[in-house]
Amino acid sequence: MFKSTDIVVVTGANGHVASHIVDQLLALPDGPVVRGTVRTQESASIILGHYPTHSRTGRLEIIVVPDMLAEGAFVEVVKGATHIAHVASPLVIGGIEDVAKQLLQPAMKGTLGILEAASQSSSVKAVVITSSFGAVFDPAEGWRAGHAYTSEDLNPITFEVAADPKLDLSSYPETWRAFVTYCASKVLAEKAAWTTSPTYSLCTILPTYIGGPSVLPLKDGAKSVSFSQALIWKTATESTLPTLDFPGWVHVSDVARAHIAALERGVTGRYIVSEGNHSYEKIKTWDTDSSAALKDLGLGSYIPLERTVVETVQQLLAAETLRLG
Repeated sequence: MFKSTDIVVVTGANGHVASHIVDQLLALPDGPVVRGTVRTQESASIILGHYPTHSRTGRLEIIVVPDMLAEGAFVEVVKGATHIAHVASPLVIGGIEDVAKQLLQPAMKGTLGILEAASQSSSVKAVVITSSFGAVFDPAEGWRAGHAYTSEDLNPITFEVAADPKLDLSSYPETWRAFVTYCASKVLAEKAAWTTSPTYSLCTILPTYIGGPSVLPLKDGAKSVSFSQALIWKTATESTLPTLDFPGWVHVSDVARAHIAALERGVTGRYIVSEGNHSYEKIKTWDTDSSAALKDLGLGSYIPLERTVVETVQQLLAAETLRLG
């Protein structure tokens, strides 16, 4: 259990998952100080304005880190911190000219940067990193009969293969070609984390597609949402269903709960977080074993897909109505 003297750092605090972590931490009675990071002063102002009381009392701090890849970017941020949720990471699906420079190195360097800063601070007790099911999934093999992906699985792609300008994506099944380098960035960042020798507990959360509403206002309506939220919106509003690439879904509140539980319990390990696998027609399909998170992190149960979809669509309908006047 957190103490009121604890300080929890949450990177990328204005993002879909991170904002829910911030929100749940602030909702804890006598909970910790939350120290979020964002890239711009505009984002900082939005968050502070969303929580005026917590901002005024010092329960919420927002620090602007314009470039999290800069040398020592997080050193001052983690000073005095007791727990860290590192959520910020580049999300780029396809269309990259220099994969190493634009995706792989930023993901790895950002992760190592905050872990290095944490190692320099004797106050840090626990760190949790937002990874992805893409760090588990092998896009060369895809979904195959009789195999349930678990946290023991590791995407086998190497830096050399993913960064190669001559990488032949046609050798991968067409469904997952656009995701190959993104999945590589997640597994390589995670591998980099596990090569460190931390003095604190280190845990990675591996969510599937994440649905559910946003905490912060959607000033640009449906244009403001995450990649996976947009998939739900597209499914609800367009006549053609999206291609079924990754059938796993989980509510953003459960993802946030998993991060917080990992910090509170000081858990070390990898945890897939997923309510279950579905097609876009809501038919159960392939297997993913996410039961360990329910037990080890004390999550109890996952929010059903129906609620995830309804809450996402309801919020977006309201936001689009407001945007369009």
